[in-house]
Amino acid sequence: MPPESLSHPPVAGQGPSPGAASHPPSGAVAAWSAAAVTVPHAVGLGLLAFAPLAGGYSLAALALWSAALPGLLLTVLAPRPGVVYAPTTVVALLFAAVVATAYGAAGTLGLTARQVLAVSGATVALAFGFQWLLGVLRLASVARFLPISVTHGFAAGVGLSMVVGQLRNGLGAGAGWGWDLRTFWHAVAALAVVGLAVLLRRRWPRMPGLLTAVVLVALAVAVAGLWGVGMGNVFAPAVSQSAFAGPLWPDWTGIPWLELAHRHGSALVVLALLMALVNSLEILVFNQELELDHGLRGNPNQALRRESLLGVLCGLVGMIPASTSASRSRIVLAQAGASASAPRWHAGIMLVVAFTGAWWLHWVPMACLAGGLVLAGLMQVPLLLWSPGYARRSRVTWAQSWLVALVFAVMGGVGALVAGLVVATFVLLRDSASKVLRHVRLDGQLRSRRLRRAGSDTWLAPRMNQVAVFELQGVMSFGVAAHLAEQVRLMLQPRHRWVVLDASRVPAWDSTALAQLRALVRDLSQQGVACAVAALDRVAAEHAGTGVRTFADGDRALEWAEAAILAERPEHERPVYPEQDVLGEIGEGMDAEARLALEALLEPLPMAAHGVVFNAGDTDRDLLVVQSGHITLVTQWPPERGLRLATVGPGMAFGEMAFLNGAARTASAGAELGPAQLARLSRAHFDAWAHRYPEAALTVMNNIAQIGARRLAVTTRQLRAVLE
Repeated sequence: MPPESLSHPPVAGQGPSPGAASHPPSGAVAAWSAAAVTVPHAVGLGLLAFAPLAGGYSLAALALWSAALPGLLLTVLAPRPGVVYAPTTVVALLFAAVVATAYGAAGTLGLTARQVLAVSGATVALAFGFQWLLGVLRLASVARFLPISVTHGFAAGVGLSMVVGQLRNGLGAGAGWGWDLRTFWHAVAALAVVGLAVLLRRRWPRMPGLLTAVVLVALAVAVAGLWGVGMGNVFAPAVSQSAFAGPLWPDWTGIPWLELAHRHGSALVVLALLMALVNSLEILVFNQELELDHGLRGNPNQALRRESLLGVLCGLVGMIPASTSASRSRIVLAQAGASASAPRWHAGIMLVVAFTGAWWLHWVPMACLAGGLVLAGLMQVPLLLWSPGYARRSRVTWAQSWLVALVFAVMGGVGALVAGLVVATFVLLRDSASKVLRHVRLDGQLRSRRLRRAGSDTWLAPRMNQVAVFELQGVMSFGVAAHLAEQVRLMLQPRHRWVVLDASRVPAWDSTALAQLRALVRDLSQQGVACAVAALDRVAAEHAGTGVRTFADGDRALEWAEAAILAERPEHERPVYPEQDVLGEIGEGMDAEARLALEALLEPLPMAAHGVVFNAGDTDRDLLVVQSGHITLVTQWPPERGLRLATVGPGMAFGEMAFLNGAARTASAGAELGPAQLARLSRAHFDAWAHRYPEAALTVMNNIAQIGARRLAVTTRQLRAVLE
C-alpha cells in the first residue's frame, strides 16, 4: 500500500470507496485526522527551523506557536471550504535557511535571538511581498499552462526533500550521513512510526494513524527508558523540558540594517525570491487540483494576494507563515468533502496543542517526529507516481514527473521550477509538432472549385500529382514551425513543383515561425518548387513579407496551382473551340442547323463587376452560359460572407438544376472578380426548340447530364476531403 493512500482522496474517475461513501465523517473527525498529520509535521518542521535559537528561548514555544497561530489567522480571515492552512514544508525549510543565515551573522553584528527573529521576519515579509506582487500582476494564470507531469513532479519533489532532510539529520540523531548505533536506533523508531501508521490506517481507515503511531512509539521509548536504554541515553528528545511560554516577539531596535544588507543582503533576497516562487507555485498547483478533482473553483490570483498579506503579518511577528496545506486539505476533502467547519476545527485543535505542548513535547523522541516527517513526505508524492500501471501506460509523463521531483530534491525549488518549465515547453512543442500536419496530400487528391470544360479538365487531372498540399493545425511556434519545415522538405518528391500550405486551422504564428516560413518558401523556390500559403491571417501575412505568396483560402491556392499547370500545356494539346462558341459545352455534338436555331433563342445578359445573376431561393428556370469573364457560385452573396461552391469560365453553363427540375436556386451566382458577358436560355424557349429538333435536344440533355456528373464528382471529392 503506497503511503499516499493515507491522506489523498480517490483518483478522479475512480470514485470513493463504498465505506467512505456510506458514512462520511463529520468536519470535526476529518479535522482531527488532518491534525494528526499536522501536529508531528508542523512541530517537527518548527523545531528544525528554530533550532539555532534553542539556547536563548523555549524551542517548544517557538515551534508550537508557529504551528498554530498563522494557520488560525488564515482560517479566520481567509476561510475556504475544505482547505486547511498550516506551515508547509517549502516555507518551513526556507524559513530555516533564513534563520540560519541571520544567526550566522549574529556573532559579527552582535544580534540577539529576538533581533535574529526580526531579521528573519523581515526577509519572510519580503518574500510574501513578492508573492503578493505575483498575484497583483495576475501571473497565477500561467499555472494553467503547466502539464500534469510538472505539477506532479513538483509535489513529489517537496516530499522527497522532506525525506532527504530527515536522512541528513540522522532521523533525529543529528548524525548527518554518518552511521552509528544511535543513528540505527533512531532509524528503527522512525521506521516503526511509518510502518505502524500504515498498518493502523489499513485496519481502521478513519483512525488518526500517524499521531497514534507517534504516541505508541514514544510510550515504547519511555518504557525502555526504565531500563536505561531510552530517552537521553539513546534517543534524543524533541525539545528540552521547559515551562510554559508564549510567543517570542522580535526585537526591531538596534539592528544595523545597512551593514547586514551589505554583508548578507544578497543571500537573504535570493532566499526571499525562492520562497515566493516555490510557495506560489505550490499554492497554484493545489488550486488547480481543487478545481479539477473537487470542483472548488476559485481565483488563484486572489488566493495569492490574500495569503501573502497575512504571510507578511506572520513574518513580521517572527512566525513561520502558514499557507495552503495540500496534504492536510486532501484528508479533509477525502473524508468530509468541502466542509466549512473542518478547517475551523483543525485550527482549534492546533491552538490547544500550542497551549499544552510545553507539558508533553519533551517526552516525544525526535526520531518519532522524524518518522512523521518521512511519512508526510511520502504522502506528498501523488498517488499515480507510485502506480506501476500508470508507469507502463504513461511512461513519458511518469518519467518527466520523477525528473522534476529529483531535480527538486537535489537542486531545490528554483532548479525544479526551471526544469519544470523546460519540461512543459518541450512537452508542448513535442505534442504540437507531432500534430502540426493534419493531412498531407501528395498525389493530387484535392482539386479547386474552379470548374473547367471537359478538354481542359481531362488534361489537368493526371498532372495534379505535381501539387502537394499540406494542411496545418495548431499554434505555430518556433519549434513547431521548424519541425513543419523539416517534414515538408522530407516528404516532397522530385515530381512536385507546386506546394500549398493550408493554414486555415492555425490560430497564431510567432515571429520565429514566420521566419521559418520565409526560409522554407525561399528554399523551395531555389529548388524550382513554387509555394503558396492559404488562409494566413492579415497580421501574419504582413510580417511574412512579399516573398511569401498568400491566398484567402486553400481553394484559391489550388486554383493558382491548376492555372500554372494549364499554362504549361503545349499549344497543340490545347482544345480548339469555334470562334463563335455561343452555346459552349452544352452545344457540343450538335448539327449546324439546330445549333443556329438554338443560338437565336439566347438572350444576351451583360453583368457588371460584383453584379448578381441570381440568389439562393430564386424560382427562375433559366440556363446561363458564360461568354466572357468568370461567374462565382457561393452559398451567400457577397462571396466573402459565404462559401465558394464553384467558379465557371467562358463556354461553361450553370443553373442547370433549376433548368431541369424547376426547383428553387440552391446557391447565389455573380461576377466576383470583374465584368462578365452571359447568354440566357429560358426553359420555355428550349421546350419549343426541342419539339422542332428532338435529336438535338437529346444531345443538349446528354451534355447537361455530363456536366452534372463531373460536378457531382468534384463535390464528392471535396466532401471526402472535408470528412477526412
